[in-house]
Amino acid sequence: MKLPKEMQKKQNNKPKRPTPVKKRPGQQQGSRAMRRKMQQQGIDMDQIEATRVIIESPEKTIVINQPEVVKMEQMGQSIFQIIGTPEEYSPGEIDINQEPDSIGEELNETIEDEEAKPTIAESDIMLVAAQANVGKDEAEAVLRSCDGNIAKAIVQLKNR
Repeated sequence: MKLPKEMQKKQNNKPKRPTPVKKRPGQQQGSRAMRRKMQQQGIDMDQIEATRVIIESPEKTIVINQPEVVKMEQMGQSIFQIIGTPEEYSPGEIDINQEPDSIGEELNETIEDEEAKPTIAESDIMLVAAQANVGKDEAEAVLRSCDGNIAKAIVQLKNR
């Protein structure tokens, strides 16, 4: 049975149910949605305030100073996620019982202290040169004198 035209139009004008947004491959979920899914699966997460993480193996010792550590527990198992910059040492090179700051100092004594100069990317030099309308060499020189600060270098070149 077909409905009269007036009623057909009313049916077509009904609001549609919201459809879920399709995620692109590799797109992350929001933190709230992620926490809900993890809670549904029985995963507990805790942030651990750590000052140093040491991983020892027969071949090397890995030290991570000032790491971000997250402990996840699921079904009685603990998973530790460690984010930081690792430093590798040979097994007898460091004493793990010493303070975290003294490890780097002890190894730096054997290496000659060189003046730390920022590494300047080619794209930064090109950006400064284009913005200030100067040559590549001049842009690089000013960028080095500004310790790699792009905005400061552009302002300095424009004010000349």
